[in-house]
Amino acid sequence: MVPGYLAAQVQKVIVKGTVMDRETRQGIPDVTILLDGKPPKPTSFTDRDGRYTIAVAPESTLIFRYIGYNENRVKVKSGQTLLNITLSASSSDMEEVVVRGYQKRLKETSTGSSYVISGKEIQDIPVSNAEQLLQGKVPGLNIQVNTGAPGYRGSVAIRGVSGIDISGSGTSSFLTPTSPLYVIDGVPVEADANFEYGFNSAGPGVSPLSLIPPEDIGSIEVLKDAQATSLYGSRGAFGVILITTRRGNSKVPRIRYTANFFVNKSPKLRETLGGKSERDAKINEILTMGNYVDVMRISTTPILADSLNPYYNNSTDWQAVFYRTTYNTTQNLNIDGGNDKFNYKTNFGYYGEKGIIENTGYKRYNLTTNMNYKPNDKFGVFINLAGGLGKKNKGDGQGLFQTGVATNASVSSLLPGPSLFQTTSGVLSALTIKNDNVAKNLRANVDVNFLVFPGFRVSSSGSYDYAVGTEETFTPAAANSLYSGVYSYNDRNSTLYNRSGFTYSKSLKDGAHNFFVNSFGEVYIKNYQASFIIQQRTPNDQFQGPLGASSFASRGGGVLGNYKNEHVVSFASAFSYDYKKKYVLDLTYRLDASSVSGFDNPFAKNPSIGFRWNFNRENFLASSKWLSSGDIRMSWGRNIQPTGDIYSLYGTYAPTGNYVGVPRIGINYGSLPNSVLQPSTNTTYNFGVDMGFFDSKIEFMFDAYYKKVTNLKRDMALSSMTGFGQVSSNDAGLIDYGYELSVVLRPLPKNSPVNWSISVNGAINHDVLTRLPGNINQIVIDGDPTKNNPATVLRVGRNTLSNFLLNNQGVYGSNAAVPVDPATGLLYRTDNSSTAFFRAGDPIWQDLDGDYILTNKDRMVLGNSQPIVTGGLNTYLSYKNFSLNVNGSFTLKRDIINDALASRLRLVSNPFGSSVYLPLSDVNYYGSSGAAAAYPNPFDYTRSGIINPFRSNQSLFQEDGSYFKLNNVTFGYTLGKQLAKRMGLNMARVYLSANNVVTFSSYSGPNPENVTALGYDSSAGYPVSRTYNLGVNVEF
Repeated sequence: MVPGYLAAQVQKVIVKGTVMDRETRQGIPDVTILLDGKPPKPTSFTDRDGRYTIAVAPESTLIFRYIGYNENRVKVKSGQTLLNITLSASSSDMEEVVVRGYQKRLKETSTGSSYVISGKEIQDIPVSNAEQLLQGKVPGLNIQVNTGAPGYRGSVAIRGVSGIDISGSGTSSFLTPTSPLYVIDGVPVEADANFEYGFNSAGPGVSPLSLIPPEDIGSIEVLKDAQATSLYGSRGAFGVILITTRRGNSKVPRIRYTANFFVNKSPKLRETLGGKSERDAKINEILTMGNYVDVMRISTTPILADSLNPYYNNSTDWQAVFYRTTYNTTQNLNIDGGNDKFNYKTNFGYYGEKGIIENTGYKRYNLTTNMNYKPNDKFGVFINLAGGLGKKNKGDGQGLFQTGVATNASVSSLLPGPSLFQTTSGVLSALTIKNDNVAKNLRANVDVNFLVFPGFRVSSSGSYDYAVGTEETFTPAAANSLYSGVYSYNDRNSTLYNRSGFTYSKSLKDGAHNFFVNSFGEVYIKNYQASFIIQQRTPNDQFQGPLGASSFASRGGGVLGNYKNEHVVSFASAFSYDYKKKYVLDLTYRLDASSVSGFDNPFAKNPSIGFRWNFNRENFLASSKWLSSGDIRMSWGRNIQPTGDIYSLYGTYAPTGNYVGVPRIGINYGSLPNSVLQPSTNTTYNFGVDMGFFDSKIEFMFDAYYKKVTNLKRDMALSSMTGFGQVSSNDAGLIDYGYELSVVLRPLPKNSPVNWSISVNGAINHDVLTRLPGNINQIVIDGDPTKNNPATVLRVGRNTLSNFLLNNQGVYGSNAAVPVDPATGLLYRTDNSSTAFFRAGDPIWQDLDGDYILTNKDRMVLGNSQPIVTGGLNTYLSYKNFSLNVNGSFTLKRDIINDALASRLRLVSNPFGSSVYLPLSDVNYYGSSGAAAAYPNPFDYTRSGIINPFRSNQSLFQEDGSYFKLNNVTFGYTLGKQLAKRMGLNMARVYLSANNVVTFSSYSGPNPENVTALGYDSSAGYPVSRTYNLGVNVEF
């Protein structure tokens, strides 16, 4: 036996090599190397550089395995001593790991609809909010980057609109967000709590998602149907997005440093008439359209007549005063290390961006660290600490609107540029207001688990999330009617969270029957309070307060009415069974008891059921070479969400004046309490098919869904006989239904030196309003109808959010074309005046009620402010050390109100005023050509106040907002291994990227995406910049 044993030892050879990522050509650490057999035997691991050394017998087969990569089997040839291996990223969706109810599972055994994105896909583009980098990557996830203000969020919706609450009026009305729940490292985080959308004035407006650097994100998973989200309870009613930060993964300490240096450029600004051209245009308008009195007024209007006066003889480019090109940077340092027993990671990050509008910008400082300790197979503990600080300058506006900038950028070019001695207070306010907004967030969580006996594991996770928001705004006296002003805001937000439970898994008959049980309880306690104070008349601009309690200086303040002290206790269970991974059954149930549900409806019940058939595992397809994977999924689930708060449930008290000289507090009669307020219910049906062909060269994922939302909260006006103004009702409902498709192509063979993948996804969503309070058929959200602003109408049986507009049918070509009332013999007119008759050059508005008088009763339901089709296109190409990544997105069949064009045409309606004039050569207006005009005559200023031809509430300014946007392009180069080593580096990569590259659209406005969630394009919006970036990534 001994000689034979020695002979076997002599036959072994030493084999060395490096295991590399096929795309990046970088070494992969900690790859498991197994010797093929029954079963395969682990023999070695790669080091931090991906290198290995192993002694094996010739003709042995080695297996190289690593999570997230396809397994590679290679036979060692006789005499071979060098064996370099490349691993390709796992291309099959079935091998992905997904999270369901805080538990990791293979996607192959999950019945819910979800989509996973690797952190690598979003780390080369510097942005203040990583959420926008998901645009165009996930079917059914509609992200619109509708503001360029640094640190703010765009609008986010999963599978269509889920609410009908609207605040504000006209073009300043906004759809209340229904964002998904965000779960960061297992901790639920509310993303709609801090006014981060930019249409609220209170608070710093820093999104908690803006405090997470993209470089620290490991993966993102989007859960879309009720089966996938049901274990997250009522807060998962609008979908769930799971964000997992990086973990330590290196046996020796590893340092990664990433730096980005980027330039933000404002989009193309509008053309203006400057100096003499503006004066000549105004005078010509008066001479052409005005009467004798107006002509005489020219000589008494200094801005027109006094061309030799230096104050009125300028050519100021006001847009250049407010808009700028900025130079910015991000810095990120990541240190990690450890093995399967103990690993750690620490990340330091800085992000600094100056806004393209003066006096705006955003800075982020963050420090996160986590540790995973697993001394044995039974016990494990994970600890995570995350701290972030965001500093934002809003100027004199909010995220979506910069009204002061928009107004003052439209000032006449004849006036001199800004200074402390000669300019308007609005200009000074936009440029000199001191605005310091700070959001601080500290989040800590500990997750402990213990294996009691094989298959049965108990776990407990606890977290505390504390956030503070402050806003300090000082307005100099010159910008505030000679009285300096101070505004101070403070809020505190704390969340205590605990989840404890167990999991049990059992397999029978050699893995043929597999059972999994997960049960847990949750406790969630949230406290929130905000207060503010406004004071004026500080001693001077150098002393900015505080002034203390002073009735002379105080202009209001106190505790805001959005105080929260919310408690939620939940219990949830899940059961899963699969037979040989062919047939999978999922059952889940969650019960939520909330302090805001009321005594009559204390519990929210969230059940779901799902089934999956992996038909590729059937015997009749076992020998199929063309089918890589295939499954059919079906699910049903219900998410129930409390819609009220303690105020709408139980009412409030308020000061009611004095009685015999003593202040009294009584019932607030503004809103009638409703203790039987029902929770909102989201019921979803989902059918899905996933298939892969030809070794996953072609993959597609299809989903069809039907979502019914009932018991939506809506305030309903009450008769004055009740003594109350309104009551909260649950009588509204809507339906979303649609289809989602994702296709991935990998056209080249796996051994090709060129790696190329193409993915296309799209979603079609239809929404229908099914019910309104009191069973009425229509609600018009009008604001002030006398201002001729667009309105939103809620009409049962139509799409949920429609526009309510006058129907424009062209321009009258002659006076004879104006209709005449046969009963009175009078021409069609407006209701502004009994003599305001239409004539040639005026707009043709459809007279719906046939009374020959234009009124708000002639408005009709037109258009859809929500997109019907959304999707994206992504492609990745690599060759040796070079790589190219391109991402695009599209939005189709969405109607936009182009109020920016309406404002542009209204600017010429007062030639005696101090507004800038814009060229109208691209506008087909009456009198500009012999062809039929699309727009009324904008220069007929004598009638503009009577007719108001460019009012926003007409179909003339409703346009198709469809677009395709090239979101970002990244070209990268990775230094060769040997060159990097000579530089003392383990890896080095440089890349060039561009963001918001180009948008293709037939829309006549500047940007069809830069609009509100209700589709209003206002000239006061914050434009989205174009970014050019140089990035460096090195590893030590």
